[in-house]
Amino acid sequence: MKILYLLLAVLLIVLQRSLGFMRLPNDEAQCEQAGGICSKDHCFHLHSRAFGRCQRGVQCCRAVYD
Repeated sequence: MKILYLLLAVLLIVLQRSLGFMRLPNDEAQCEQAGGICSKDHCFHLHSRAFGRCQRGVQCCRAVYD
């Protein structure tokens, strides 16, 4: 039974490493890779929202359909 806890801990560590792609974009390349567009103004499309930064003062906007 103790090995089950150890395996669970190892699994969580492995998953934490592999989920790195879910971080918010920090530059223009990461924004475009995540399907976003860099915009100096507010997100211009009705269904788009800011979800990260391309650089200081520039938002990364991506279309979101609720």
